[in-house]
Amino acid sequence: MPSLRLLALLAVAGDALVATTRRAAPAVARRSATHTIEAREVEGPLEPLSNYLLVKVDPIKDTSGGGIILGSASEPASTGEVVSAGPGREDPESGVLLPVQCAVGDRVMWGRYSGANVRYDNADHTLLKDRDVSMVWTGDLAADSVRPIGSNVLVKVSENAGATASGLLLGLGAQDKISLTGEVIQVGPGKLLRDGGRGPVPVAAGDSVRFRDYDVVEVVIDGEEYVLVGTEHVICKWTA
Repeated sequence: MPSLRLLALLAVAGDALVATTRRAAPAVARRSATHTIEAREVEGPLEPLSNYLLVKVDPIKDTSGGGIILGSASEPASTGEVVSAGPGREDPESGVLLPVQCAVGDRVMWGRYSGANVRYDNADHTLLKDRDVSMVWTGDLAADSVRPIGSNVLVKVSENAGATASGLLLGLGAQDKISLTGEVIQVGPGKLLRDGGRGPVPVAAGDSVRFRDYDVVEVVIDGEEYVLVGTEHVICKWTA
């Protein structure tokens, strides 16, 4: 027969086992949300796909007080900073992954009606295709820091192009001109092709050009008037 001491030890062990099984399992700590999308808390960051960019939109500025003025023939353009970028877009015919034409930290400008607006982390953002970006720059906006996208070129408009009494362009399309002239200041890398290469750019910095005055984006930098125009709208060029 088991001794009294052994029976006592078995009883203590049994009580401990029961207490252990009855003990509640530790609660799993819930991860706190680190981001918000349209005021809804989410755990992970918003990640753009394909050739989309997530851009934090600049507040709308009063364009009547001078400074940098951006706009098109009838509608203002938007500006902001790239927060994140997709991995690129696969061309459906060649199968080549086409790289995104902007990088995180770039300052960008795009047309007013491009992009899908989203309220992210309590700030206005937009999801934008890289091909809808007109130009890129870093730091302060200056003519020598602008990088036009694709086949766009930055042109300094000739003084005889016409201006308002304040000296600012307010819609080139309103002028009774078929085309305007100016000097090419910056050129884009060329149209992104299906194989990932770049198409030729028919003009270079320093060329004088004549271009059609529709479908351009007006840019005023340090009081000087420029336009962003696609090379398909450039009619001719010459050396001044």
